[in-house]
Amino acid sequence: MANSLTTNPWVIDTPGAAILFAGDVYLDHLEWTAYVAGASVVVQDRFGKTVWNPAPAADLEEVRTGKMDKIHGIAVTTLTSGQVRAYIR
Repeated sequence: MANSLTTNPWVIDTPGAAILFAGDVYLDHLEWTAYVAGASVVVQDRFGKTVWNPAPAADLEEVRTGKMDKIHGIAVTTLTSGQVRAYIR
């Protein structure tokens, strides 16, 4: 599968150093789903600032952020398993 930024939520399953969206984006929240034990994810803004780096849940349930606000671009630089869903306001 490939990253999909055409619907809400955005579905990101392929990590990389490339910025997926360079403009400011207002997020409701992020979710990390369908991962395996020991997996990791890092979400950064366009300036390389880490905006989310959660620990996986022991029961492998989805992990969510709280309510978010504006971030300055988005890049998923690390995603060893699963997918990130970005819910846009």
